[in-house]
Order: sequence, then C-alpha cells, then structure tokens
Amino acid sequence: VREARRMVADTVMTQHHCQGREVADDPIGLAAYGMDSHNVQRYVDAEGHARNEGDVEVGGFQPYPISYRAMTPKARECTNLLVPVCLSASHIAFGSIRMEPVFMVLGQSAATAAVQAIEQDVPVQRIDYPRLRQRLEADGQVLAWKKPAAAN
Repeated sequence: VREARRMVADTVMTQHHCQGREVADDPIGLAAYGMDSHNVQRYVDAEGHARNEGDVEVGGFQPYPISYRAMTPKARECTNLLVPVCLSASHIAFGSIRMEPVFMVLGQSAATAAVQAIEQDVPVQRIDYPRLRQRLEADGQVLAWKKPAAAN
C-alpha cells in the first residue's frame, strides 16, 4: 500500500508547494521526488490489449520545504501529536512526499519538536518555531534549497 488516510491540518501541502508556487514559511525539511501516482486501473481495449489508466508523473522541480504545520493536527482535535508520515497533503503532493528519505527527515524534525514541546510545556502547535528551526539547522537538517553554482 503506497497511500492511506492522511491527516487534514490547518496547512495542507499541495502541488503548488511541490512546484515552488507556494513556499512554506515554517520548514522542517525538504522533499525532492517528483509527484507520482501509479495507474488507477487497467482495462482491455477494443483490440484486446491491456491498457493502463490514471498514471500521474510530474517532475522537474527543485527540492521544496515541508511545513511544520502540515504535521501538526488542528489544535481543537489534538495537542500532543505530531504526524510525520500521514501528514496533511493532497494526493498529488503526497506522491512526492511519501519517499522514505523524506519520512526520515520528518521523523527527525518531529522528534526535535516533541522534545521542545515537552521542555516548554506547550502544545505542539505553540512551540517556538524560530527555536525549532535553529535546533534543526544545528543538527544538520537542510531547510532551504540553494541551487548549486554552475560547474566551470
């Protein structure tokens, strides 16, 4: 199973984030895989050939930041939970985010945020994001993509 239920948070990662048309202002890591969703179904055409239908593959964009708010539930629903895997994302965006390396990045960020929430004795939605960002960067987490300089 590649995809199951996902949380719906106050922030939902979408195709716009993947393509850089919208940029998260509270990044906790980067995703870089193309948006892909395998075939929805197979059918037999008039000549008796099996055909695939519903394949989505969109790539060619730079690594993009994932929002902290996409892995925090709505405060009225839960205040002590972080969701790094079934995070708030559209079907298309999740096709890019769902890669194991991204889940590892998000897991590290979630653990760091959880420690901070415990230390500050606040709900996960109310942690001090600048402090989280500083700690993630100190730990080596990449939160912004800088295009490499062209080789000579």
